[in-house]
This record gives sequence, C-alpha cells and structure tokens, in this order.
Amino acid sequence: MIRFDKPRAKTDEERVLPLVNVVFLLLIFVMIAGEIIYPDPFQTQPPHSIREGWTETPETTIYVGVNFQIALGDKPVTQAMLEKLLHEKEELGKVRLKADGRVPASQVVIIMEILASAGALEVDLITVSEVSS
Repeated sequence: MIRFDKPRAKTDEERVLPLVNVVFLLLIFVMIAGEIIYPDPFQTQPPHSIREGWTETPETTIYVGVNFQIALGDKPVTQAMLEKLLHEKEELGKVRLKADGRVPASQVVIIMEILASAGALEVDLITVSEVSS
C-alpha cells in the first residue's frame, strides 16, 4: 500500500504569491499595451458618419467647439494664431480635425482652407458612427 503524507498547510505568504505575480504581470501588460489619451480641451459632439475609425495617429489635432472655439492640441487659440502656428511648422503632414457637429459647415471649411494653405497632406474629420435601430 502506498502511503501519502498529508499536505502541509500553506502559509499566508505562499497563498498570496501567485496573486501578486498575476497582478504584476497585468500591470506590465497595461503599461506596454496601453495608450495615454489626453482629454479634449473642450467638449465636442462630432457629427455622425457610416465610416469606422481611423488607422493612424496624426501628430496634429485641431478641435473646433460649438461657439467656434479653436484649440491646437490642448492649447486654445484664435483663428489667426492657428494660421500662424500651422504656417510655422516645417511639415504638417496628416491632421486630425475634431469639430462639434453643431458647428456650421462653413466654419469647418474655413479651418480646412487654413490647413490646406499651411500644407496639410491629409485631413481626417472625426465623426461618430451612426447607430442603426
């Protein structure tokens, strides 16, 4: 007959160690895979669209609020300041434009014309996916 000894009782430290390992691994995963998203300088409600998301992260983001508030990145600017700052950039490249859906299209077109004159290669207008009922 085979005789097995009773398993010895685990101490509190032995019980907690696997949990600490899992939490540590989750923390490392979040640090590596996570992306820091900064809040918008003011609240916007983008217009609806049927297109899904974007594929690249442009280095320049412009926000247009309902009262024609403008921000370049996280800094509020006037239309004249925006034009000056964009023309000072050596290479503008791809730009993300996040305008409130209640802003008249004519005002959004003004910003797009400023971007075109500053040398923007591509402008992504941020929209919200339309939910079908």
